Amino acid sequence: MKTDCKYNIDCTHCEIRSKLFCSKLKEKELEQLSKSVSQLEYPKDSEILSQGEDITHIYNVVNGMVKVYQINAKGDEQIIGFLYPGDFFGSHEGGKYDFYTKTIVPTRLCKIPIIDFRKHLNDNIPIYEDFYDAVVNELKLARTQINILAKKNADDRVLDFFKILSNKQISYGQPSSPITLAMSRSDIANYLGLTTESVSRSLTRLKTNQIIKARSTNLFELNFSNADI
Repeated sequence: MKTDCKYNIDCTHCEIRSKLFCSKLKEKELEQLSKSVSQLEYPKDSEILSQGEDITHIYNVVNGMVKVYQINAKGDEQIIGFLYPGDFFGSHEGGKYDFYTKTIVPTRLCKIPIIDFRKHLNDNIPIYEDFYDAVVNELKLARTQINILAKKNADDRVLDFFKILSNKQISYGQPSSPITLAMSRSDIANYLGLTTESVSRSLTRLKTNQIIKARSTNLFELNFSNADI
């Protein structure tokens, strides 16, 4: 169950401000934004939104991790992406969600009502431009999954998954390695269109070829120079 922390939200001291589409706002503009923002705390494995619900807010991931998935006609879960600190979901245009979201680890989100967010978009060119860039990036991530699934080789799919995570860390000004796999092997397999066993075998081969090195069960150092890329 979520804990809704609606008070004393100060966007000027946001720990991930530099990663968000509101990063270019000045202090006075951030103070105005703070009046519309609330925060929510979710434990691990908490459902945040359900497919078919009305879109009423824009959400940003402050810390933690969220998986985005759909339920197909057979009732099976199909993961379409993972969201990290700085990522957002929701639409300023309203409508209904066509996906579910669930936390992978304990997660904190900030949210802003669409009606307030639209006003900030109209009043602040910088936030409009950054939000547009974030939407474009979201579309690129969707295409990335399609490109990964087009590959027949399981090792290539797993390697591409590591590249995605590494590039995301770089884009946030963090080292490209090591990478923490907070999601389960079964979630990775689901996202990549593989079986859990195939993912485990690919990880073993990548370790044997010294492309990755396991520091622990979920922490990996990367050495792409040993990969045929």
